[in-house]
Amino acid sequence: MDGNRRYSKKQNLLDGDGHRAGFSALINMLRYCYELGVKYITVYAFSIDNFKRRPEEVVSLMKLMQEKIDELTKEESIVNRLGIRIYFQGNLKLLSDPVRSAAERDMVKTAGNSKAVLSVCIAYTSTDEIVHAVQEYCEEKWDEIRKGDANNARGDLIGL
Repeated sequence: MDGNRRYSKKQNLLDGDGHRAGFSALINMLRYCYELGVKYITVYAFSIDNFKRRPEEVVSLMKLMQEKIDELTKEESIVNRLGIRIYFQGNLKLLSDPVRSAAERDMVKTAGNSKAVLSVCIAYTSTDEIVHAVQEYCEEKWDEIRKGDANNARGDLIGL
């Protein structure tokens, strides 16, 4: 979902209207994918680099994002009608509290849906994903080492 701002400028639209058009395109794409039997859809919505934009633009985009995330799971929404489960991937801690809460709510609300999966990558970069994967791996290994040390302190040679 790239180019909403450029589209808006090219069409002489108001701020945010290009992003609204992008959301409409997403909904149409979900419908087409469902009709074609596509079960797994991933969209890239807001990279960490987008936080470098003007602060007022980021705030405006966060508000719009919250509005659209809430729309995804309204009772009559396409997500509910088609049984789509939603996952939000990325560093959700970087999002505003209302957006993060809305994303978490949508994931809980759609947890029982099983006909298709929509993964929304938000607050992501490949570098950030690699860093987080390495951090998680190191934390797991550190936990294993601590458990091993605790076992060895009791004279458990198997842990060695």
